[in-house]
Amino acid sequence: MDGNMIFEDLPEAIGRHLQGLAAEQEKLEDQDYLASLADVWRQKEALFREQAKSVKLEIVDSVSNKDGRGMMILSYSGSILCVGPVFMTSTNINFSRWTEYSSIKLRTEVPDIIMEKAATLEAPVEVDKSVLLGNSRVKATSPAYLIAVCPEDLNEDEQDKRIRESAVFITAGFMKYNQTLQLDTKSVPDQFTMKSMVRFIAKKHGLTGQEAKLVIDDFITLIETGMLMGDSVPFGRLGKFSIKTRDAQKARVVKHPQTGEEMTVGAKPARGVPKISFSSYLKERAEGVVSDE
Repeated sequence: MDGNMIFEDLPEAIGRHLQGLAAEQEKLEDQDYLASLADVWRQKEALFREQAKSVKLEIVDSVSNKDGRGMMILSYSGSILCVGPVFMTSTNINFSRWTEYSSIKLRTEVPDIIMEKAATLEAPVEVDKSVLLGNSRVKATSPAYLIAVCPEDLNEDEQDKRIRESAVFITAGFMKYNQTLQLDTKSVPDQFTMKSMVRFIAKKHGLTGQEAKLVIDDFITLIETGMLMGDSVPFGRLGKFSIKTRDAQKARVVKHPQTGEEMTVGAKPARGVPKISFSSYLKERAEGVVSDE
């Protein structure tokens, strides 16, 4: 399928942007990757719309720069600009308000977030036009794709809360969607069983199945030996294996959790317990993996 066909249901500007991202990754000819990019964009748009609806924001085509309501903008590049409400005071004569710009890049773990305490909108906010900001490190965004604004009868404190909480949820969701693009499913075995992983390693490195199994077995044996010798054994970027001592436990009487009857739990001597200490890298990566169960 031609790349243009993959993006045919998306606005032309978004299709061009996604093809540009694919070109940066040298995957412009990878139809599966292009389809994944398109799917991720659709998920992002749906998430933005759903969150706006959840906190009762109105999707509009334009907002005056003198409109004091809080708003969220999704740009064609997939970035998020959150604009707080104007808290009117005798000194706030230029309609200044806080802003948070989240540039959620495709291949990074953490988005670039630029926050300002007293930025201004230099022109009306309109779909298909860049948002122009004053008193801000971000002077202009890419053209706005969706604009969601707070209701007119909502007080400033509640507007502020809705925009801030929505920003947290949307940014986290966008990062999760991006992580799905970072997984190269062609570089993993079809199943994560010992047999299929050995077969995959053997094929990838030009080994026989037996040779690959011996290498893996030796590696596992080294880790086991180090643990049993009392060492904390590193396991690459995943973490460390070790054995910790669990203190002796005296005999005690407890109640059976179902019958309520008293029962005796026997004493246990001090003993070693295997432990895995996962790295901060893996913990950060795991945050975006949420089971549906």
